[in-house]
Amino acid sequence: MKKLKLDHVERLSRGKRSGLNIGSRSVGHYLRPYERAAYQRALKKGYLDITEKDRANLWHIWGKACAAMQWKFLVLIKDTDNGVGTVYASNKKVSESELVNAKKRMKDLVLSNLKLA
Repeated sequence: MKKLKLDHVERLSRGKRSGLNIGSRSVGHYLRPYERAAYQRALKKGYLDITEKDRANLWHIWGKACAAMQWKFLVLIKDTDNGVGTVYASNKKVSESELVNAKKRMKDLVLSNLKLA
């Protein structure tokens, strides 16, 4: 069996066949241009930074990218209207606090994540 690589995830995010049968027709994976920009930022930062209004496709692709890179799944969901940030690690809600504190928490998790890899 082939190992999941970031290239497979990239092809899947563009609506192409991944080559590993990792996608599903019932689960959205195609990224729009603005979502692709957020995905590229996430690869640089080590965590996904989204709002509650973003589509789930970005969440799905990020999960697969983390698996390919052997990173912990880290997501910060921002509610800018209320100034609240929710931190998710490994698909579980870790904390919910003011946006500034949530960003600090996320940076700590990223540093520990990079030490593990």
